[in-house]
Amino acid sequence: MRIAIVDDEEEVREAARQYLAKMLAQYWSKETAVVQIDLFASAEAFLVGFDKQPYDLVILDICMPDIDGMEAAHRLRAESADVGIIFLTTSEEYLMEGYRVFADGYFLKPLGAEDDAFRAALRHVFARRDQSLRVLNMEYNGRALEIPFQKIFYVDIEGGRLHVVLEEQAFHFSRPFTYEWSAERLLCDKRFLECYHRIIVNMDRIEIMEEGAFVLTSGMRLPISRRRYGAVKVAYMQYMLNR
Repeated sequence: MRIAIVDDEEEVREAARQYLAKMLAQYWSKETAVVQIDLFASAEAFLVGFDKQPYDLVILDICMPDIDGMEAAHRLRAESADVGIIFLTTSEEYLMEGYRVFADGYFLKPLGAEDDAFRAALRHVFARRDQSLRVLNMEYNGRALEIPFQKIFYVDIEGGRLHVVLEEQAFHFSRPFTYEWSAERLLCDKRFLECYHRIIVNMDRIEIMEEGAFVLTSGMRLPISRRRYGAVKVAYMQYMLNR
């Protein structure tokens, strides 16, 4: 697991590193052995590092020169829905904007006053990271194929075959890979929702919800069942609130 701490003050970076290491050792001792913590003095330096190798969690100062923490967070979210973001700040001024990038936590400096809340934020990050490792193990053209759940936009039935759609490609599968086979696996994951008869959507890939359809981040549109519209809307809103 890779964690970045980004702050333009050296003493804050080091204090955050020590606090994080203490929390990991106390509550996630198994994680500690495989955690790499990198420190960055600017958002620019961090973003270059993220491009080279993604991080699972970023502890991010908001008020920094040039690229501030909030702008860096928006750039991160454009790249990944799974990276954990925890903000550090001296003010609650940016609290609402922090929710817009689905931050896992928002903590006033110095860290240490809200141990329970910080531990809950870490728990949320670890749970999402575990989700990101889930895959559909399939066979395509005689070869084993692993499709990460996070890359799936939706699945449906097309021409009697299971249709698994990613951002820039789609796969068609015959038996034993049926819609029922995919539903049994995907619908156990809170990211996925059956929005129409035999259509399952990855809610992390939804851009907006319209009256009768979901518009995905790729521009694709998926219909929403009229009969189940209310239940689908509630499920989607609940997911977005707890994301």
